[in-house]
Amino acid sequence: MKKINFLFLLFFILLLLTKAYGTILEDGISFIRVIGWFDFVWLGLGWVFANFQGKAGLPQILGNERERKKWIIPFATGMAFAFLDVLVIEGLLRNEPHTTLPPYTQPFPYSLFLFFVGGLYMEIVYKLIPLTLFLLIIEKYVISRLKNHLILVVVFLLSIWEPLEQMPSEPKLFIVYSLVSGFTFNFIQLYFFRKWGWIFSLICRLGLYLIWHVLLGVWIEYFVIK
Repeated sequence: MKKINFLFLLFFILLLLTKAYGTILEDGISFIRVIGWFDFVWLGLGWVFANFQGKAGLPQILGNERERKKWIIPFATGMAFAFLDVLVIEGLLRNEPHTTLPPYTQPFPYSLFLFFVGGLYMEIVYKLIPLTLFLLIIEKYVISRLKNHLILVVVFLLSIWEPLEQMPSEPKLFIVYSLVSGFTFNFIQLYFFRKWGWIFSLICRLGLYLIWHVLLGVWIEYFVIK
């Protein structure tokens, strides 16, 4: 309980710093994304559900000491998906050089803050809250022989949720790639979550965001545009 409180206090401080940093940078000209106050509400809800992991049949969000040493596995997994995205989107699909920062990047070092907070938001809204909620309901109201089937349905729906929301409109091959890679990434994240704890799902996404949002943005900002 104390570790969870401390962790979410750190998240709260980071959200405040990111909010302040973005507000300072915002000039009405540059495309600076600033987090909203509602993100703090989601963080509070995430803290509530983080305390119900055991009752939902999930590992504690930080895992145990032995599992924490495996953090490099989800982190490297996220990085691998990011490298694939860079290859496909920047290498195969982009025809014209960048003249400004694309919308999936932000100026460095603000990008470090924003995309950590963005990854935290995604993992709370798309993983921690819904998976915990559904598993709490299943554990309490569903008979044993149906539980595994329902859990698989929940995992499938949570895996496809984000890819469907972010699905591009064209070209067709990119739509297929986006759905398949997005579903696979989220499915693997949920495996880490259910196997070791929620923090490992977050670490996996941070590996993805470090390459795709932060370092790619650094490359474009300092070596392509300038």
